[in-house]
Amino acid sequence: MRRARLTPPAQRAPGSDEAFDFRTLAYGAVWVPERRAVILVCPPLRELEPVLRHARIAGTAGALSVGRLVRYRRWDALWCRAAGDPGPELDVTLPAEAGGARLRMPVMPRIGVFDRLRCLVTKSKDNELDWIADWAAHHVRAQGTEAIILFDNGSTRYAPAVVTESLAAVPGLKAALVVSADLPFGPTAKTVPKNRELFFQSATLNLARLWLLRRAAAVAVNDVDELFVSRGARTIYEAAAQSWLGYVTAPGIWRHAATGQAPRHVDHQWAFVPEKPCTEKYCVRPGGPLGGLAWDVHGVGRYQFNRVAQARDQRFLHCRAISTGWKYDRSRRDRPVEHCPETRSILMQTLGEGA
Repeated sequence: MRRARLTPPAQRAPGSDEAFDFRTLAYGAVWVPERRAVILVCPPLRELEPVLRHARIAGTAGALSVGRLVRYRRWDALWCRAAGDPGPELDVTLPAEAGGARLRMPVMPRIGVFDRLRCLVTKSKDNELDWIADWAAHHVRAQGTEAIILFDNGSTRYAPAVVTESLAAVPGLKAALVVSADLPFGPTAKTVPKNRELFFQSATLNLARLWLLRRAAAVAVNDVDELFVSRGARTIYEAAAQSWLGYVTAPGIWRHAATGQAPRHVDHQWAFVPEKPCTEKYCVRPGGPLGGLAWDVHGVGRYQFNRVAQARDQRFLHCRAISTGWKYDRSRRDRPVEHCPETRSILMQTLGEGA
């Protein structure tokens, strides 16, 4: 049994079958004691729903009762009722029609270190360690980030522990967790909708939300090639805290590095002429009015609050050369660029010599 493709064959890029997640049942299980429930965070189950619904799932307090399946755009949440704390792992016996295998599924460990902290969440695969360190350092210095959660999507150049060491060396960072998640990221289609099969990022954001970040002060979401910047003294976390929604979005603008050098974030001081915008990223207060909504790549819920939540004093710089080229070749320039003194000033303050 396996999950069927969502993208019609004519719209599939070469090699997309290798990138698609045909078989993952769940990314992780989260114990929610106040609801006496275990939530299985899954890719869209679709054809695989009967496999989990008819499986025997048990923890230390006995068998779980499989309940409602909540379907989101690119992930599912399967709620299971539990008599008590399920312990560190679940014993899962698949139904006979799915092979009858007996599996162990870890229950995500209780970690309270992110409570009341200003957190930043991202995913990464084989990004340069200097890029990750610079990205973290900028956000600590410019935005007051206190903690980082990074999902490592199967890097082959280094182990997750090496990323942890790199983040631990960033002054001012109070906590960092690198989660090894070597699972299919998903393919991009040739035509719109291009991203409907990109399950990994949406699902892991919500795994972090349910597992680690329910009591965080505020959580910002972006990628390693993106730097939140503020016009004024207010940080993006403060903007979210002061918003009546407990939620703000920040539009992006592309920045280029000079050619002929190994790029770092600080080198991205050139702007497109005219400016080229990027889809917004965001910061949310988990305890705020929108705290119950699911998270996605560019906002909470189905992005229905994004426009009203846009903070005029917040944006992000999208650093074009900070890329492994996994999606497309970003080294090409399709329009003229000019040096931006404002961007230079920002980056030199956080990442320049003496920062």
